[in-house]
Amino acid sequence: MADVGLIPDVDERCRALNPAQSFIVQAPAGSGKTALLIQRYLRLLACVDAPEEIVAITFTRKAAAEMRARVLAALEVEKKLTDAETAYEKLNRELSVAVLQRNRQAGWHIAENPERLRIQTIDSLCASLTRQMPMLSKFGAQPETIEDASDFYLEAARATLELVEQKHKIAHDVRRLLEHLDNDMARIETLLAEMLARRDHWLRHIPWQD
Repeated sequence: MADVGLIPDVDERCRALNPAQSFIVQAPAGSGKTALLIQRYLRLLACVDAPEEIVAITFTRKAAAEMRARVLAALEVEKKLTDAETAYEKLNRELSVAVLQRNRQAGWHIAENPERLRIQTIDSLCASLTRQMPMLSKFGAQPETIEDASDFYLEAARATLELVEQKHKIAHDVRRLLEHLDNDMARIETLLAEMLARRDHWLRHIPWQD
């Protein structure tokens, strides 16, 4: 990430670190969203009684592991003293020093217990909630989390196409889709399944209606 002194939205980025407010940050890839999230995570860590109070949620295990590694790397700031710092690195150092001070005061021992940093996927968060509340979840047995859901996406696509024969409110839309793609069921199933696999890219743009 470049020197924050050269970033045009530096004021907005600093405002997003205020733990008293909530923010939605939208920006293109490579613009520093993860770096900003890590800084806010560090700022929040310095304000709590236990690190488990702060939860960071991602979509993939890879992203969660990367973020955890970057947070832990930031907390090694005392081992990386340097005279040549960018404004971004200086802010990271200040935030990390505050966390390390809180870590010592509260006896968290984060370095020895990195699992106390609740940086996890949305699946693992949901699984932990159902374990804590088995009666409320009404699942019975603990649900299984799978890495490849392609078969379920295809099943959902087929179920959607079957609505064309029913008096469902989207039957007309399904019929138009079939007409547009020359009733090529296999192709439509594949397209719908591929869309479901990337739903995090478009789902938030759909206006929900009752």
